[in-house]
Amino acid sequence: MASCNITRVFEALLERAPMPAVGVGVFTAERVVSRGVARAEADAWWDLASLTKVLVTLPEALRLPLDAPLGSVWARASGKPVGAVTVRQLLSHTAGLPPTIPFFRTAASREEVVSMALESPVALTGRADYSDIGYLLAGELVRETRGLGLDALALSRSGLRFAPLPGPAVPTEQCPWRGRLVCGEVHDENAYAMGGVAGHAGAFGTLDLVTAAAQSWLGPAPPPFVSANPDGERFALGWWLHPARGIGGSTASVSGYGQAGFVGNRIWFEPDHGYGVVILSNRIHPTRAADRAPFTDWCDTLLTAVANQLR
Repeated sequence: MASCNITRVFEALLERAPMPAVGVGVFTAERVVSRGVARAEADAWWDLASLTKVLVTLPEALRLPLDAPLGSVWARASGKPVGAVTVRQLLSHTAGLPPTIPFFRTAASREEVVSMALESPVALTGRADYSDIGYLLAGELVRETRGLGLDALALSRSGLRFAPLPGPAVPTEQCPWRGRLVCGEVHDENAYAMGGVAGHAGAFGTLDLVTAAAQSWLGPAPPPFVSANPDGERFALGWWLHPARGIGGSTASVSGYGQAGFVGNRIWFEPDHGYGVVILSNRIHPTRAADRAPFTDWCDTLLTAVANQLR
């Protein structure tokens, strides 16, 4: 009965979503409770932005020696500022790296981006600060130690892909840097400068593939707490723990955890209640300058509706 109710609620919510296109999946560990797509093809490919970090890079990086300094396991990091940083610190955002650096403005190749990232300033204070650079480096470490790119690893593990794509894609932004509408290629500029395959962004997925990949992370308890900062942000390895910048909405439980993507994506888990939610959208279409509040408010309404049905 909950499935029928949730589907009816979703149909109304999807139709009045303020984003140009949206897809939503609600799931338990055993099944998909409901799914729906509005203003996009049912099997369209969505730019996952920072969901790449947790669905592609994280599961591969967890196979690495988490507490070894990068300089001891990666020759290219030896003697660099990041050489003293561990994989655990990269994954928990405690490596003291900047949130991002616009390498794409001067880099002409993947090799140049990686070389610049290895020279990034590091301030190892133990404070957690969300960083794309940490996951960019984690992805490169995976590639060098495994001998396979994240594109091959993602396809094998979950079916998620990096461009080029086998089907229609949802457009993101009219990019002023590239001078064209971005569709079927990664929105993130640093990832684009790396050829489209990076540890922090670049993966694409259909709603069904992303829901299945997220479903594999839903357990009876949240991942263990690893780090925090004075702003109230708390991290496990990879995942944001509650309050997670509010991405779980106003009904989020203290045990909730998830991840967000800049283009308008979210994954949110409620382990105490046994369900999770995937939201895929292109809220930055046609420009990232659009007011984010309608997207945030709509996500809160959706997450509240799910909570009312499944708790």
